[in-house]
Amino acid sequence: MSEFINNNQARIDSLYDFCYRLIVGENGVDLIKKHQAAIDDLKVNDVLVVVHRLVESDLPMDILKKGITKALNVFYRSIMAQPKLSLSENHFLSYLQKENRELERRLQALKVLVKDFNKAGADIQKIADYLRIGIEDLMQMEKHYIRKENILFPYFEKEYPQYKCLSVMWSIHDDIRRNQKALLLALLEVNLDKKQINKLLGDLFFDMYSIIFREEYLLFPIVFNAVNQDAWEDMLQQSEEVGYAYIQAPEIKKIHKVKKEELYESDFLSDNKLESTLLNFDTGLMTLKQAILLLNNLPVDITMIDENDKVCFFSNPKERFFPRSKAIIGRTVQNCHPPESVHVVNELVEAFRNGSKDSEPFWIEMKGRFILIQYFALRDEDGTYKGCIEVSQDLTDIRQLKGEKRLM
Repeated sequence: MSEFINNNQARIDSLYDFCYRLIVGENGVDLIKKHQAAIDDLKVNDVLVVVHRLVESDLPMDILKKGITKALNVFYRSIMAQPKLSLSENHFLSYLQKENRELERRLQALKVLVKDFNKAGADIQKIADYLRIGIEDLMQMEKHYIRKENILFPYFEKEYPQYKCLSVMWSIHDDIRRNQKALLLALLEVNLDKKQINKLLGDLFFDMYSIIFREEYLLFPIVFNAVNQDAWEDMLQQSEEVGYAYIQAPEIKKIHKVKKEELYESDFLSDNKLESTLLNFDTGLMTLKQAILLLNNLPVDITMIDENDKVCFFSNPKERFFPRSKAIIGRTVQNCHPPESVHVVNELVEAFRNGSKDSEPFWIEMKGRFILIQYFALRDEDGTYKGCIEVSQDLTDIRQLKGEKRLM
């Protein structure tokens, strides 16, 4: 058996077989006995590779998440036996850990309120108000999740081939978001549904603690070694726009070095070059600097992907609707969306590619604003598909317009 366990691929195959069969409903006790040697010799990297393969197996995400949770309970002792990652005080991952410590403190305080909420004779309406304030405070962790999804994840995807484990974590982020919103609504009801509220609270606590564990014992140790060490400073730079949850933002030294992989002309062209580089748009001439000013001052948020589904550009308007960071340049558009919506993205891109559609509108209400999101196919003069653009616009004020306002 030792010869088998020393073979990394054989160990991973055994762990995958265990997880897959557990997820599809086979007896867990029998599976553990069969795969005990691989479970005992498990390495953190094995978990990420196995989850990547499970995601590729096309199991439904809800079933997959529940099954992975069961498997992690079995793997817990082996995972905890691994050496914990040691980080410097100002490392990108250190700030994520500091936010986790603050989150744990708040979750612990909320547990006391939940106990009071369920005591016989308690003033549940009053406690519900405190719970609502606590849930709103937890929503500050959105900045933590956004920095992961839009900054950390893209760097990891570029360096680590078995990155699809990230889609499971993103899906849990979305579960947290949905439960928080549902709780705020449930706690505002005149007739409080204690059973529903307790269920939502239980799910929220479980998911938030689960994310902390998966970050610090599974993801961070692997991403720390997988990502080029020079990239961590870039991630801190890009985090400034998103912000931090509960903790003070670090003071970041601005990076002035030139990077070949950066696709932003303004990052590596001098002001003289920006002013002198002339672009011919057929309908007029414009300097590169003027083109940048034009794109960034349009009252829309623009993102462009090329014919290979890779993000190649996004504008930088004064007010952005959706988070963007330079880390997404070169990232596939599929990886820029939560796993539950990837099939919609694929269907739309395929419709653009085969010519059955040229555009598609969506609209949402977000933070009290009405946002129109439109997708347009890009084709050359021969009609060949060259990518598409996403154009988002806040129509809240425009929808209220009446009558006329003329220049003259």
